[in-house]
Amino acid sequence: MRKILSLAHLAICCLWANAQEDNKDVPDFRPAQVAPTTNVVTPVVNTGRPPDGMVSDLPVALDENVSLNKIYTFRNDRSLGRNTTGNPMLDYEKKYWDYGAILQKEIEGKQGNIFVINWQNDGAPADFMVRLDYRQANTRERVMTKTERYSNFGGYEKTVIKVVGDEYLRGGVVNSWRISIVRDGKIVAQEKSFIW
Repeated sequence: MRKILSLAHLAICCLWANAQEDNKDVPDFRPAQVAPTTNVVTPVVNTGRPPDGMVSDLPVALDENVSLNKIYTFRNDRSLGRNTTGNPMLDYEKKYWDYGAILQKEIEGKQGNIFVINWQNDGAPADFMVRLDYRQANTRERVMTKTERYSNFGGYEKTVIKVVGDEYLRGGVVNSWRISIVRDGKIVAQEKSFIW
């Protein structure tokens, strides 16, 4: 019964659409042009105020030729008690980042937050800096920074920045982060964590 009703409904819709095409007497109604009002939304102006805990920050001049494609974060910490997940791919990820660590001190030296940043420059080759600004659980609002420099770079790159070892053991887990691509003293691409 439902199939018959569905077919009947489809047939009626098709007939109605054909009738609308054949009927040229009906005018084509379009919404009237509306003049702009005085309530114009103004864009938010960057006040230049650095994030909490930072003394100063670089100016932002976004460039469409430079892009952050994907940022992958991984927390490598055996003390969480989840040595195996049952998923071979996730278990391999832990083994990959712990590769070569045998002694307890070596394993602790590889514990921490790992950021894998895939980015690219489609414009002319230039000198770039990948900058990670981050806050940790024990350091509260204090912002730390790690950088990787690239000279005369053009194309695609995968940058790995680690907050591991003593930095991780003293400061704790990275709660918030911001990744910036810097060229000529200006931020040309940027991504932030949800709570930055």
